[in-house]
Amino acid sequence: MLQRLRMIGRGPAQFAFQVDSDLPKDVITINPHYFGDDAQGLADKLKANLIANSFVGAATKFTIRIYDAQKPKPNYPLATATSGTDYANTTAPREVALCLSYYSTWNRPSYRGRVYIPHFGFGGSVGLKPTSTQMNNVLGWGNTLFKGLPAGHNAVVFSPKLNQSNGISNFWVDNEWDTVRSRGLKADSRVQGTVP
Repeated sequence: MLQRLRMIGRGPAQFAFQVDSDLPKDVITINPHYFGDDAQGLADKLKANLIANSFVGAATKFTIRIYDAQKPKPNYPLATATSGTDYANTTAPREVALCLSYYSTWNRPSYRGRVYIPHFGFGGSVGLKPTSTQMNNVLGWGNTLFKGLPAGHNAVVFSPKLNQSNGISNFWVDNEWDTVRSRGLKADSRVQGTVP
């Protein structure tokens, strides 16, 4: 039985990348939205797209889960695809990201969205501003996430305010770092002082 994938809430896709260890707390996720009716076909194609991305490849451990976000909790995945045997190594603070922004027809509220690509997904050193190479590497994620999908499927922007989804027409990356605090490590030591 085919399941119609809808764009409400957090899903329906979750990309979970295992970083620095196999511990569950060491997972970084991104959550784009898609529309279509073949959950497993979509998961398999997105897996192939991630393997083809030079910053992910076949070795990096990741899981893709496709959800129908209109289902009430508990909402279990309709399809899952996994790949890789080794976790990604982070060489910069995990909070550092670049935003892949996108919109449908008009770049205005209710028609735009974004995903935060972690540093391991675009490489290079962290300077005052991202380099044009880093920005173009993140722009390449637009091809990974939005293009070459199965027939009848497309990446969308969902607007809870309008209660509608619209196909993505444009995407971009700017030259400002973004911070995703929830991806950071917990402090395990401290230094302190006293006021004389």
